[in-house]
Formats: sequence, C-alpha cells, structure tokens
Amino acid sequence: MRKAASASQGHVAQAAREALGRGNAVDAVVEGVLLAAADAPGVLLGPVQMLVGGAGAGLIAVDGRVRQPGRGAPRPRGFVAGEDVPDAARVGVPALPAALATALASHGTRSLLRAMAPAVSWARSRSTERAALLASIARRGAPVLAEDAVCSELLAAAGRGAQGLLTPEDLAEVRPGLVRCPEKSLGPTGVLLVPWLGSGAADGACTHVVAAVDGRGLVAVGCYEVPAEGVPVPSLGLVAPFAAAPVLRGKARVAPGEPRAAASPIAIRARKGVVDLAVAVAAASNADEALASLLDAIAIAPAFAAAVATVNVGRAVGISSSREAVTVLG
Repeated sequence: MRKAASASQGHVAQAAREALGRGNAVDAVVEGVLLAAADAPGVLLGPVQMLVGGAGAGLIAVDGRVRQPGRGAPRPRGFVAGEDVPDAARVGVPALPAALATALASHGTRSLLRAMAPAVSWARSRSTERAALLASIARRGAPVLAEDAVCSELLAAAGRGAQGLLTPEDLAEVRPGLVRCPEKSLGPTGVLLVPWLGSGAADGACTHVVAAVDGRGLVAVGCYEVPAEGVPVPSLGLVAPFAAAPVLRGKARVAPGEPRAAASPIAIRARKGVVDLAVAVAAASNADEALASLLDAIAIAPAFAAAVATVNVGRAVGISSSREAVTVLG
C-alpha cells in the first residue's frame, strides 16, 4: 500500500507528506496541524478534531475543541441586552496542544519534541514569540499554557481584568477527549463521523483539513481553524479566536469545561477492520452539510473522483486506499 497525504493548505500538505517519510499517518496529520499553527497566529488557541483508523488500531476520535472558560470563578453578573460584549468574553480554553499530544501518544510514533521541530523552524521566520512558545510546548508539553509566564499573558488578554472568563484553573485542567468507536456501531455504510456531530451548528468558512494514509494502512484525518478575527496576544505571537459564549444576564450560563461547537467536516470509512477512505471538506460555511453531500455522492458514484467533483462548495480533500493504489484529491 502506498502512502500519501493531502490538505486544503499547500504548506500543510507538504509538511504532512514529509512527515510520512519519518512516521505514520497520525504523525503526518499532527505535524501538518502544528505547521499550520506555526504559520497562522490563530490556530494554536483554536479547535482541532481528528479521526484515526485501520492497521489494527481500531477507530478513535480525538476531541480538541475549545472549551468554555470559567472554572474556579464565581458566575459573573452577565451582560445585559444591548450592551457591548467585550471581545475577551468570547475567548475560550484551548485544547489543541493537549489533543495533538494525546493523538501522538495513542497512535503516533514520534515524540512531541520531534513532531514540533518543523513547526518551530517555520515559525522563526514569522514570529519569534510564537516560535519560542512552540519550542516550549515541544519540550514540556501542553501544560506550558498553564505555567506562569504563558498563563499570565493569556489572562491579561482574556481573563477577569479584560472582562473575560478565562482562569488559571481552565488552563491547568483542560483535557482533550479520546473516544473509541466500535466498527459495529457504524451501520451498513461503515462511515465514521465525529461522535459529537450535531452538538451545535458551526460556520466552517475558516476550517481547514489534512488527511494521510501510511504504508501499513493507518488512516488519519483532521480539521482545524484559521480564524480571521480574535483577541491579539502579541507577547506570544498568537491570536485567541472567538469561541466562548459570553455570560448574558437572564440567560442560562454555558457550563465551564463544555466543548464549544466547531465545524467537523471529516469522515473515514471502515470495512472489516480496514479503513479504505478518508474525506473532508474545507473552507465552506456549511461544511458539515457539504460533507454529508459528498458522502452521499461517494455511495452512488462510479469513481471516487467523480464524487469529489460534485462538491461545489469549499474544497474537498480525500484519500481512497486499496491494495492497488491511493488516490489523493485536494
């Protein structure tokens, strides 16, 4: 079986392909997302989601969506109708670094230190502050975000003093989700979507995707966001995207720690323990609907390429694997 990778961003696709020469499909997707985080300031503090399957690994889903902030803090009075809501009140708790580390630990072959190396090198020409933070995460892991030097900067941007909800407890206690999905639960189509699909409508216009298959038949696909807006954290070279729900007076409060809705237009298909397809749709405001249409087309199309051609919204990325060949479209 040949190995291949594709992505909706060219530099991410190249990073994933190079990573396949050093590791497996999970390593490739993780390194692709890390390079995206090195390139754009809003990626690291935003969401990431992954599906992995094949090669005896079973089927797993990794939930790195942004969490609602506010742990350990009393409920704010809330903003009243018509009152301007400060941007800081819309900043959530990032789970992306922890989610990628979890994916590597569960099904990857490379350490976070090695997987991060290309991203650190890429970031040095774009933001010395971001490069330094990525290097710290590479050495000490995701808990770096809760350490004083980083935590204080994030709180200055989105904590109580800025009229935000972020707390030190949020950063210290955030945990990604890792869900194992039995193949028998997938139904006759064998298609696995993220288990939390439908937890809230989300705009996928800034969502990007990356997929990979390695020589052993392990398949991974992930999605992340490159937001156009957010709260700048210049001392870290980052932008904190808008993901949290501000507290509104007279409205039920979203519980701290709750995952925030994010577009999740990724899928893999499993048949008798073999994953033969990974598909995703990027840069579409109705990305989840576009993915559903693509999967419907795949079910009836004579060829995978013909099905991908039917998607006229956003950008479709797919890897179709068999004993004979791997086709990459993206």
